[in-house]
Amino acid sequence: MIAFGIFAVRMKVLVIAPRFPYPLEKGDKLRLYQQLRHLSDKYEIHLFAITHHRVTPADQQPLLSCCTGIHIHQISRWRTAWNLFTGFLRGLPLSVAYFTDNDAIGAAQRFREEVQPDLLYGQLIRVGEYLKRMNGPKVLDLMDAFSVIMEQRIQRTSFWQRPFLRIEAKRLAQYEQSVPLWTNLQTFISERDRFLIDPVQSWQAHIIPNGIDTTYFQARSNSEEPPADLTYIGNLGYYPNRVAAIFLVKKIMPLIWKTRPTTTLLIAGARPTKDVVALAEPRVRIIPWLDDIRDGYRKGSVFIAPIHLGAGLQNKILEAMAMELAVITTSHVNQAISAQPGHEILIADTAEEFASHALELLSFPERGNELVTSALTFVRSNFSWQTSVKHLDEDVFQSPQFLDDAT
Repeated sequence: MIAFGIFAVRMKVLVIAPRFPYPLEKGDKLRLYQQLRHLSDKYEIHLFAITHHRVTPADQQPLLSCCTGIHIHQISRWRTAWNLFTGFLRGLPLSVAYFTDNDAIGAAQRFREEVQPDLLYGQLIRVGEYLKRMNGPKVLDLMDAFSVIMEQRIQRTSFWQRPFLRIEAKRLAQYEQSVPLWTNLQTFISERDRFLIDPVQSWQAHIIPNGIDTTYFQARSNSEEPPADLTYIGNLGYYPNRVAAIFLVKKIMPLIWKTRPTTTLLIAGARPTKDVVALAEPRVRIIPWLDDIRDGYRKGSVFIAPIHLGAGLQNKILEAMAMELAVITTSHVNQAISAQPGHEILIADTAEEFASHALELLSFPERGNELVTSALTFVRSNFSWQTSVKHLDEDVFQSPQFLDDAT
């Protein structure tokens, strides 16, 4: 808030988002929703959201208590195709061009004129072309190192796709490096992601980690059905999650089945690709959608996440810990979480290591109980949305340069 004599005026924040932040089936939507929910106690929030899908009144309902104003701009399929074509010719990364639409930019500018915000807050480089065309103090939440994620995909895809992915990775890296030219401050989800883009720390950047609502993500003992031995949950349309699911079923499970043939696996998440759906068999259950994601965790005994690609902080790991599941994941994932291996989490990088840890936990449940107790304490002590948003408020939104501009 800004004080004028005895009065306090709430700062107006215009948020530009590449997706409407509900329902919460994607990590970026979860992050923005929690930020808006907590920031709205102190700021007057106005949300401009781009979408390629219909947003229902039920989807909007949870945001009505957070936002003073909401403008949703839907981009049709034919416009999306045109935007990708023209964006490619202009040299934009396709990851940016997909969300860049001239009509939407015009609508966002008109919304800005109506709101007259004190601060502009954009989520992901996907909204870069919107922020570039707007005046005023600007913050961009890059979250993850998109260019690095694209580089990781190059070696794991078909040879005919690699030239296109190399172009995209190069353009993403160039676009990321331009961010300080048209924003005042930047935020990342982890130190690792900042280092991958800004290794010499020359940017005016801050680390704003994700959090976990441990009052919402709680274990429940009275399950309606016997839990699967192992479970993996994530947005199954997201490339790193898809690769992890395939690796889990094709490389890890056969090693487990050699010793424990009856071991069952549950894989759940939105938008599974055809090759993920095809993994289903009597011992492997694929659930393409859950109305309540907590049910997915409650249907499993051990959480196994062989994620070797991607960047950012994997909220699914924090959620599994809060839901009192023993967690096995990679050293790559744990770099952003920093849980203590062997005490709060088990680390594996090869199929053999994953299988060994899984068999240990399934054979000796008391070992899993030890991990669960330590992990729950770790999550409660180190990750909360209240603490995360407090940093965003005090270190970023309350930056002296923004307060000076607002006053």
